[in-house]
Amino acid sequence: MEIIPFGSADLDNILAREPQRAEYLPFGAVLLDRSGTILKYNRAEGGIANRNPADVIGKNFFNEIAPCAKGKRFHGEFLRFHQTGQVNVMFDYKFAYKGANVGVKIHMKSQPDGQSCWLFVKRV
Repeated sequence: MEIIPFGSADLDNILAREPQRAEYLPFGAVLLDRSGTILKYNRAEGGIANRNPADVIGKNFFNEIAPCAKGKRFHGEFLRFHQTGQVNVMFDYKFAYKGANVGVKIHMKSQPDGQSCWLFVKRV
């Protein structure tokens, strides 16, 4: 199994064909539906956010799990996805986490069907 690099142009298609591969990515991967509900949350993201992946499935990412992601850039990009079903953007973001700013690179990319999007997260 080849290593899939962060920011790979074909990552969404690979995961659509082989969803189990999300667990083995060396960076965080969170799959959200168009309302922001968490559908998948991999182990690497659990390590970044210090959360048990099983505990966050079914919760709203922006309201219950990461309200610090409601910043204009991050939440604004998600709202565009919510409205259109399409997103493919990469940006730097700082999460306010336990009194510290944690720098990450975010790659937000919609699934081919437009009903969900991946948040790929890499610490910087």
